[in-house]
Amino acid sequence: MKNNYQKMMKVLTRAAKSILPPKKQLPAEWVENNLVFPDGELQGQRVKLFEFQKKPLNDIVNPRIRKVVLMSSAQLLKTTVLQNSMYYFLANDPSNMIFAGATGGTTSKFRTGKWQAVIEACPVLKNLVSNKNDKNFTNNDKTQQNLDGTFTYFLTLGSSAQLRGLSSPRVFLDEISNIDPNGDEGNPLKLAEQRTKAFSNPLIMCCSTPLDEHDLITQQYEQSNKQKFYVPCPHCNHSHELVFDNVKFDWKIIEGGRRRIPDADTARLECPKCSNVITEAERVRMIRKGVWIATAPEILDIMGYHVSRLYSPINSIKSIVADFAEAHYTFDLASFYNNVLGLPYIDKENSEHDLVLLENLRDSEIDIDNIPDDVLGIVMGVDQQLDRLEITTLGVSEKNLYVLDHRSIYSIDCTKIEAPAWNKLTAFGNHPFKTRSGKPLKVLAGFVDSSNGNATSTVYRFCSNSNIFKPIKGGTSNTNPLFKGSTAGGHSLINLNVNLGKTNVRQLLNRAVSDNENSKEVQIHFSHSVPDDYFIQVTSEKRVIKAGAWVWVKKISSSRNETLDCLNYSLICFQWYLSKLGSQPFRQLREFNAKQKEKAGLNKEVNTEEAPTKPTPKRVIRPRKGGGFFK
Repeated sequence: MKNNYQKMMKVLTRAAKSILPPKKQLPAEWVENNLVFPDGELQGQRVKLFEFQKKPLNDIVNPRIRKVVLMSSAQLLKTTVLQNSMYYFLANDPSNMIFAGATGGTTSKFRTGKWQAVIEACPVLKNLVSNKNDKNFTNNDKTQQNLDGTFTYFLTLGSSAQLRGLSSPRVFLDEISNIDPNGDEGNPLKLAEQRTKAFSNPLIMCCSTPLDEHDLITQQYEQSNKQKFYVPCPHCNHSHELVFDNVKFDWKIIEGGRRRIPDADTARLECPKCSNVITEAERVRMIRKGVWIATAPEILDIMGYHVSRLYSPINSIKSIVADFAEAHYTFDLASFYNNVLGLPYIDKENSEHDLVLLENLRDSEIDIDNIPDDVLGIVMGVDQQLDRLEITTLGVSEKNLYVLDHRSIYSIDCTKIEAPAWNKLTAFGNHPFKTRSGKPLKVLAGFVDSSNGNATSTVYRFCSNSNIFKPIKGGTSNTNPLFKGSTAGGHSLINLNVNLGKTNVRQLLNRAVSDNENSKEVQIHFSHSVPDDYFIQVTSEKRVIKAGAWVWVKKISSSRNETLDCLNYSLICFQWYLSKLGSQPFRQLREFNAKQKEKAGLNKEVNTEEAPTKPTPKRVIRPRKGGGFFK
């Protein structure tokens, strides 16, 4: 029989596990010892972190760090570190926590698909969380109450109302690049950060795949110490960052020599110093030896991390080049930069031009009274404002586009058809335009914007009495064609893809200021008579990504952009008119202009044939029936 001493030792041995403090571990070590993967090929298996995932995870217990920024390619660094950080605090240092996704769908998927799956699979977490069926605790899609009384909130960044009334020392924000920083109630990221102001030692972690240079994750990363993961070359030991410029490959010809794309089979990674080829096995081994190096070491409280798929041990260099080949073939380099390289895509259509260069585009030999001889016709774009009509007059030819004039016709209230501006627009559209040599030109068509709800019926009424002008309405969907006819309220109108049109405007503008001369591409020219702020308005918008699509928005919300809109309408009007002329539209325009020239007597060979005229009908007096009042 056991004596009392043995019994007491047995009791103490069992109780020691509860009495002794937990083993001191860094977060990365604790994660690998206690957690499993929630999904993917390794679902249910013990977590094994990549070397570049450990330091961002360990930073969460550093009291001097108030924010951790994770910018990386898809499925590599971000959510893994963010999610495991929350689990670490839940088990080792519990407090209220907030998780906020870009959309309600993103948050719901995280809550049910990733968060709950790991809790159910890990005993160390399962015993800390309340049961969903226990009515004494709150446990739903948006709030999870833990057994120690703390709460974990699952919110949507796009809904500022959900953030009100909450306080938490730790906030975790996922996929913030998909959030509009200029929301109606301010920057959602700043609103979320305000939830931590009541605490002396808060932590904010935000992560996302970048989109463009203006999105939230790029802004946050630029404010951090901007750490890069450096690895040693297996041949010369040179420490360097893995970048796509060091990936070399050959090009292969496809489509009968018309196009070429990267050949993934020839892909290889080279050291930037010794130029030796680094094999896949060597790449994996040197990633294990890599270290994070801050490129802005003077910043001590915001840790920023960037890593690309070039560091992924489960993706080969050949597979990355194959992704690049597909993006190159489909003209979708933005997705490659974002999802593979983890970099913001710098849109060349957003390139800023010096105003001096733009002003030099004014041509003193071009205006409404001095139209070049190669012009085959004129189109107009009209934007209706409350006190004026803005009109761009565009001369068109096969190789050149001429902005001949931009003017404003003022009236007290242009939302009413009685405003004199509408009659003046009719007169301007019927003006007898002529080229320098005297060739008469016809106004082929004109587009009038009907998007202003207060003037829609006025625009419809005006256009119904005109043979030139057509009502239009701009749309923001990128999947729509450049123009498409439709009917609204019994009125025919033309819907425009204004985002695509503005992209075309910017391409023409970039081409005009470019040093590369290409005579095969259409060129745009500007009259010296356009308003003083013409080019400021034309470049008043920038292209950004919203909801996964490129859209044009004002750089400054109060800036004017009427000249851009009118130029966009006139260019689309020209394309619309060409589409009505069949397979050889410019030939038809040239033939029409030749006839106009003959009628004006400007050809050396004057056509003496006159168009047949209708005989004037004789007035016939019909006999009256009934004979008046008296029969």
